Amino acid sequence: GGLAEWRPRFVVPESFGVWPPGDSAFGARGCSSSSSSSASNAGAPDVGIVADAGQAVVSGWGRLDEEPQRAEGSALWSGPDQSAKQVVEVFTTEDVESFPRMQRPFVDRIWLEIKAGNGGDPLPNAVRKQANAPQKGAGYGGHGGSVFLKSSHLIESFLDVPQIIKANHGGDGADTNRGRHGKDFCLQVPLGTIVRQRVYSGEKTEEKRRIFLPQFRYQFLRHEDTYLVARGGVGGIGPQSFRKRDGRLGTPGQRVRLELELRLLNDCAFVGLPNAGKTSLVAALSRAHTRIGPEEYSTTRPHVGVIRFRDRVEIRLCDLPGLKQGASEDKDMGRRILRHTYRSRALVFVVDVARGERSAQETLDEVEMLRAEAIKFDPLNAQKPWMVVGTKCDSLHRDALYHLDSLHFRLRARYGLEVPVVGTSSRFGLGLTRLVRTIRQLIFPDLLEPIRRLPAERFVLHPPGVLHGPYEGHLPSLGGQWTPPLLVPAPEDVVKIKSQGLIDQ
Repeated sequence: GGLAEWRPRFVVPESFGVWPPGDSAFGARGCSSSSSSSASNAGAPDVGIVADAGQAVVSGWGRLDEEPQRAEGSALWSGPDQSAKQVVEVFTTEDVESFPRMQRPFVDRIWLEIKAGNGGDPLPNAVRKQANAPQKGAGYGGHGGSVFLKSSHLIESFLDVPQIIKANHGGDGADTNRGRHGKDFCLQVPLGTIVRQRVYSGEKTEEKRRIFLPQFRYQFLRHEDTYLVARGGVGGIGPQSFRKRDGRLGTPGQRVRLELELRLLNDCAFVGLPNAGKTSLVAALSRAHTRIGPEEYSTTRPHVGVIRFRDRVEIRLCDLPGLKQGASEDKDMGRRILRHTYRSRALVFVVDVARGERSAQETLDEVEMLRAEAIKFDPLNAQKPWMVVGTKCDSLHRDALYHLDSLHFRLRARYGLEVPVVGTSSRFGLGLTRLVRTIRQLIFPDLLEPIRRLPAERFVLHPPGVLHGPYEGHLPSLGGQWTPPLLVPAPEDVVKIKSQGLIDQ
């Protein structure tokens, strides 16, 4: 036939399947070579365009009488009979994985053995000087170095913290010089660190190992805060004279055993089941970004992101790994995850509402389970404000909005109007502005929100024209209801006013 009987037909890459089914990029019906094209379609123009590997191939021309065929179970079909469900499914196709980022190991609990430096000894047979004289000479030993802990916002965890720490010892007196003082050891720790000293309880295990019990000593909540954990030994001094024998040797430095526990500083903690969309949500709200995968437990450590407002208010968001039933009893390391809710001022329970044909009661049961586990771990979590966030609301083909509305009304019937429910979509940025405002209102309920000011009135550059009509108001100074006549300018003034452009021509 002629050109009017033919229409172009495209063959998609093999990675997406072949359209229509049964065709291939080099088959008889969808050939791309000139010989096969002329054999199958006599008299039809041969396109003969073959793209690179993985690209679309324009193979030839198909007849108008051929009915379009759709691949079974394919979400990439874009034919004329496409339904609304298939359109939504195309836009909400799950990504296999985000841009690969390595998650650095995270250590939030560690035991330390710390030994401060010993004081130096004076030179034998050397006497010290008088009390008011400068403490110099061989009759004095150097002081041992002490060990300090210093908080820093640049430290993320205890990954680079050594477990055995030893400060330098003080030098002994020699010749006519005093011993050199040992250098102090300053160990930097992250903000939110709790310092406990392990004290021997006097008991031993069956294996004859001593049992140490932790006792609270300090916690770091401010940047560059310093705490002395082990004091160095005092340097020795020689006698005042050989007869008095009142000299002493250097004292040993302190030896302590510490337990450091990190509880991250955050204002709002995101708690939810694995693969609920917590990491995607934090990545959409802040600059914190890590690996986002479709499998469960793709987030293996907590991450903190910051939201900064124009009025200099900052809110720190904490993305926690997934929790399951029994997390308060340390199932799947649940207690290690829930410990980072200790300093949170509000809790956000993240729920995947794209559940398809499953029961609407599951969302409410999931929220109550997550809140119950948080309260069992720390009863103070029951006093914190909380809200619910429904994720993946763009998956309309999986009844996301139905489950979100069902969860909203079920929570409203059980807890009243105090529990906000916000639906979001991290992929398309839907509901993020309302979520940020709700979180801020939970954390700072008494803080004034910035309101857009009223626009200024328009400034008139040109004065108004001559008044038309008499003034009908009352003038008390003239007495009675006297009405002044209309003020009409003289003819020469009218010409002058028109020349200046004050009134229309």
